[in-house]
Amino acid sequence: MTEFLTFNLNTAYNEIKEQAEREGITSNEAWDSLVENYINEKVGIGELDSDQDTQGMIDDLKGRFEVYKENINIR
Repeated sequence: MTEFLTFNLNTAYNEIKEQAEREGITSNEAWDSLVENYINEKVGIGELDSDQDTQGMIDDLKGRFEVYKENINIR
């Protein structure tokens, strides 16, 4: 088992935010889907191990939708 020691939730948020902006995501549901796909992709390519707390990471990143929403002024 290889653990990706440089995985950082803030970096992950920034990458997700950039993708969300490119895709024009404005709903919480679309954000949640993007977060789940991002983490699952990281597991799939071996940057994260399924033994890690990926659900905790997903929950943390999903919770950052409000920050994203404020930054792009969604009303």
